[in-house]
Amino acid sequence: MSQANYDLDRSITAFFSSSRTSATREQCDGFARREFGGVVCPVPLQGMASYTVTAGPNKVVQFREQSNSLDEKMPEAKATALATYSMDNLPGNNYVYIRSSLVESLPRQMATVNSLARFFAQSWLSGRPTDLAQVSTTIDECAAVFRYLSDNLPSRFESSVAKVQGILPMLRSGEHPVVLTHGDLNEMNILVDPASGRITGVVDWAEASFQPFGFALYALDNALGSMGPDGWEYFDNADRLRDEFWSTFGTLVGGLSESRMEFIRLARAAGLLIRYGTPYDRGRFGGLVGVRDPSDVSLRYLDVLLSAEGADSRK
Repeated sequence: MSQANYDLDRSITAFFSSSRTSATREQCDGFARREFGGVVCPVPLQGMASYTVTAGPNKVVQFREQSNSLDEKMPEAKATALATYSMDNLPGNNYVYIRSSLVESLPRQMATVNSLARFFAQSWLSGRPTDLAQVSTTIDECAAVFRYLSDNLPSRFESSVAKVQGILPMLRSGEHPVVLTHGDLNEMNILVDPASGRITGVVDWAEASFQPFGFALYALDNALGSMGPDGWEYFDNADRLRDEFWSTFGTLVGGLSESRMEFIRLARAAGLLIRYGTPYDRGRFGGLVGVRDPSDVSLRYLDVLLSAEGADSRK
């Protein structure tokens, strides 16, 4: 998302006008003020399906549509109501705001990719489902999204879509893990300490689901470069940062064979195709959030990141 083109008030107005709630921004602010005190301020970046504010000394309060609530076991309520959540305010800034300043310091960039490697390693080591039926469901959903991509992406991506389907046999055999995966691991949802570069938190887990490991590795690309007016540009030290990520990750998970890395490459490519090749539609592909819109600007990401230059496997 371009910071220059982001309008906070417009984003908030869009949520209240497009949602089915009868609540207003003023009512939400009043609730947060009564419950937690202090000055109520909207967070600088809002989600598409929620309104989030800070209140009191250290609270974050989020208002969500019932249809997009965080607790699937929540009893049904009137469609006009908003589900409300609060938590302690996490330290750090949205990565999207400080990425350009981190470029000035290699140690801070290294700290970011190290933190990101630890985040993914935690998923690899301890984020696997205990219910085998969940794995079967995930495989079926993957097959469905691959069919969608094959039918709806421009022909130049045909070979990439065909290739990533090679991960399906690996999932069925158990050779590649299904793990708990953040559904929208973008630069707004990663909090980073600007002084050290370390990740302090990952927020907005509403779309979390079990997916093949690597489907969210587009987050690594976002730590290695960014999309500008002239297209995607990797940082000058992207190779070194990428190497650091995979070195740290490999050490934490006990090493990776070449065959394991090949499965991860396929999963990464599949995640890119889903991320940038499907629309924002929570009901179609489980918890994975796509960002494709009618303008097809997101396909510019695929043109670069699916290429050999964008592969995570370089060492």
